[in-house]
Amino acid sequence: MFAKTNSIIEDATNHMNQLVNEHHKIHEEIEHNQYYAPDALLTNLKKKKLKIKDEIEVLRNNLQIISRQ
Repeated sequence: MFAKTNSIIEDATNHMNQLVNEHHKIHEEIEHNQYYAPDALLTNLKKKKLKIKDEIEVLRNNLQIISRQ
């Protein structure tokens, strides 16, 4: 049971790290294109970035809860 829990925590942590990297890439893309890209593209990128940020927070909170147990 303990090994399975550790595996789940590791998988969730890896997923969160991937989301953080994706969030950073989108942030850079927004910064790079903010003066040149169409508003619709920037809006979509910002929405995607916000959605990823929310996912990161949910994962971070869940991992904190699990680690306290």
